[in-house]
Order: sequence, then structure tokens, then C-alpha cells
Amino acid sequence: MDAVLRWIDSQQIAMEDLLIDWASINSGTYHLAGVKRLTEEVVSHFEPLADEICRVPLASHSEVDSRGESVAMPLADALVMTRRREAPLQAVLSIHLDTVYPADSSFQTVHCSTAEIAGPGVADAKGGLVVLLYALHALERYVAESGDQQLGWRVILNTDEEIGSPSSADVFAKYAPGADFGLLYEPSLPNGNLVGQRGGSGNFSIVAHGKSAHAGREFALGRNAVVAAATVAADLHNLNGRWPGVTINVARIEGGAPYNVVPDAAVVRFNIRYPAPDLEREIAAAINQIVARTTEGISLTQHGRFSAPPKLLDARHKELLTQICDCGQQLGLHLQWETSGGVCDGNRLTALGVPNVDTLGVRGGNIHSTAEFMWRDSLAERAKLSASLLITKSRAEI
Repeated sequence: MDAVLRWIDSQQIAMEDLLIDWASINSGTYHLAGVKRLTEEVVSHFEPLADEICRVPLASHSEVDSRGESVAMPLADALVMTRRREAPLQAVLSIHLDTVYPADSSFQTVHCSTAEIAGPGVADAKGGLVVLLYALHALERYVAESGDQQLGWRVILNTDEEIGSPSSADVFAKYAPGADFGLLYEPSLPNGNLVGQRGGSGNFSIVAHGKSAHAGREFALGRNAVVAAATVAADLHNLNGRWPGVTINVARIEGGAPYNVVPDAAVVRFNIRYPAPDLEREIAAAINQIVARTTEGISLTQHGRFSAPPKLLDARHKELLTQICDCGQQLGLHLQWETSGGVCDGNRLTALGVPNVDTLGVRGGNIHSTAEFMWRDSLAERAKLSASLLITKSRAEI
């Protein structure tokens, strides 16, 4: 294994160059041309490794616009790549190709300093994509030298994670079950530590429809949807504190009309975070009660769902985390795991019965902002961590 890890160290500059190239391609979720361009670049780098590469079409995502109408938003294809699908031990490795930065974002350029690379998606999660690629290169070098064929892998690269993986959830449901463990390449915590347990999440909208009218001549005939939406927002906010660990964040109210018109449509958008699956039913019932409250001339319609169930740690998760921390110890990394309120596709793998660690990407910070950066030396560092685990797992299977 030592020779393989030394090879990763020798690839540091190549890894940095590849990250700069990929981060220079805008791959905002709905920027299809950019995501497709990145996809083709990624495919060219995985072709020497994979036995099979499949482009999996994703269904369009339905978004509710400011008028409360559903709009179909097309998505780029996901990628599923496999090697040694008949091996006795199977790993699923995953990360997303999309970023939060749309095509018209002001944040488009990569900048480098002695210690850092800054740019859109360098940490979340194109740095992780580079780490994944080179960890697999290292594994395949080990396989070629040792003849050890015990570990097979499947890679799932989705293109809608930054909007909650609404369409690629079906891809995970098809290709992830049956894997013995999962590795996901979201950025690590800033100190290099891993995330263990995660809460669940859901994004929702409540649409209020009223009746428009002239604000001066026929004000009494109107039914104000913005006022109804504001009442809904207050009712949702007042649910905070009812269940320990549950937060309901009213993120935005959209809609309205010119000053002289009673507005007839408005939308309340909110996110829910919760610590345990059995809370979903109670929370949903409380929201249904809000939607069911009637005001003359106002109708309320709910959209959205719980999309990422809580990721709770069972014995298999803890064993995998311990194994990774042990591999880190051999590399001089003193890793621990922490609880996070954030969600990712690791939540979905857990719900599918696949124990996983989901923060094996680079060290960095300020993700989802125009100050996003990653530490250059974490590319080789994290690639060695994953390669060490994969090789250790493969050896244990013999």
C-alpha cells in the first residue's frame, strides 16, 4: 500500500490542475450546458477505470413559481459507473456535479494562492470529485499489482444535489442497495473531521390564492393573498419549540401586485429540519392543520416533501467511521466524527440500508458563498485516506 500512497503524493499538482479546470466550468444545477460539459470532462477521466459508464436521464424537477404555478425545470443526466460488479465486496462512491452558482453568478473565476484554491465549487464538491477519482486510480493500481479482485465499486454522480436530489433519489434507490458500504465526497468539516449523525430535511411551499381587485375603487371585493401568506408564515414560525431539535425556517414570501391592486397570489417557502424519522407524521399533521384553516375567498395549497430522512448511526456506521479514523491515524490524521444539522446524499444511502461516511472530500470553507476555498494539500491527504480504506477493506475480504 505504501507505494500506492506515495503515487498519490506524486499526483498533487495534477490534482490541483484538474480541480482548477473543473471549477472553471459553471455547473449550476439548472445550467444544463455547463453541467453537460463538466459531465463529458468527467467521463473522459473515468473511462480508463470503469468497466461500464451509464448516463441516466433525470426527470424534470417541478418548481413552484411566484404565482403558485408548477414549472418543469429540466435536469442534466446523472452518471453511474461500475467496476467488478461480481466482486464479493461492493462499495458505492458518490458526489454531485452541480453547484449552487447559476450561469449568471458573479462568482465564476478560480484564484490560487500558496496554500489555497478559491473558486465556485472547489470545496463543494469538485474537490471531492477529484479526491474520489484519484482514490480509485490508487485502488486500481493496487489491484493491478496485487491481483486482489475482492472489491468492486459503483460510482454515482448526480446533478441535482444542490436542490435536494429530488430526481436522482430514484437513481440512488436503483443502484445503491446491496452495497456493503458507501463513501461520499462532500467537504470535510473545516478542521478535517467527519460528520457522523445528521438530521433530516424537507423543503415546502404553501401557495395562497385570493382575488384581485382595485385597491381604491373595489378594495372590499378583493381577497389579499399576501396577507394570507403572512399569516401562514407566522403560524409556521410559531411551530418552533414544539418538538425538541425541530426547526422550521420560513425562508421567503413571494408574490404581490402593483400598489393599487389587491394581490391574488403569494407563496411561502420554508425548510424543516428534524432529528428523528418518527417526527415526520406529527410535523406534517401540524402543517396540514395550518393549510386547512379557511378564510373566506382564500385557498391554500401545499407543495413539497420530506426529502432527506435523518441519518442515525447504527453499529455498521460506527464501525465504518472507526475504520476510516484508524486509516487516518496511520496517515498522521487524528480524525473524529461530529453531529451535523446539514443533509446530503448520505442521508439517502442510510435510508437505503447502506452504511456510509459522507464527508471524505477536501478541507475548505465558506461554501455556498463567493469566498469558497479549499486547502491545496487536502487533495492528496484525502485521496490517501480513501485509498487506504478501500485497500484495507479489499484485503480484509481475502
